Amino acid sequence: MSNDSPDFTDEIDTVGTPDGEDPDHDPTNGRWLETRVAETLEQWGYRTARNEYCFGLETDVIARRDRLRGDPDDFLVVECKDWHQVPVQRDAVEAVALRAALARAMPVLAVSRRVSASAWRLAQLLDVRIVTEQDLHKGQLPPLTERRPPSGTLHVRREPFIHDLRDRLPLLVHRRSGLDIEAPVFHIADHGPCYVPDRTGNDAYVKAADSDYEFG
Repeated sequence: MSNDSPDFTDEIDTVGTPDGEDPDHDPTNGRWLETRVAETLEQWGYRTARNEYCFGLETDVIARRDRLRGDPDDFLVVECKDWHQVPVQRDAVEAVALRAALARAMPVLAVSRRVSASAWRLAQLLDVRIVTEQDLHKGQLPPLTERRPPSGTLHVRREPFIHDLRDRLPLLVHRRSGLDIEAPVFHIADHGPCYVPDRTGNDAYVKAADSDYEFG
């Protein structure tokens, strides 16, 4: 049974807009983030739709890359959270991961301010990419990295390697399959999720220090 109790004390407040700074938006309209994410993805080469239903679950933004690359991020399912008083919790990560698994797409959680530490850790386990308002200015999605430092903490925190966070699949459900109808797809039991049928990009993790993406 998962622990869905709110995590208000242990949070990563360096993800998203720093405390003491206000996001550049209308705080009375929570739809601004959905619009901003969709517009940014279109600039990055995606076709988008907002507030579509995936298996009865309303989804903030869905996206498909105009020119498919065979990578997990060719198809995106995005959950947007414009929370300010409390950090975004684990249930938001679980929700977008479920939608992505059903749609066989990469899950993305867009936040305007911060997430709890437990939510951030679960996002690493499920390859949910956390996108902040600052990330929308950088021209591409954050890459999959061997370590996942929150924004601005690369040189002061040493998060564990992704493979150190993940448990092996239980033997009872461990199986190899050549079928491309299972989602999420696991290449082998100790590798992470891959949300595309052909498994391409399943282990395309890079070192953050060597990436051309600016995490700070």
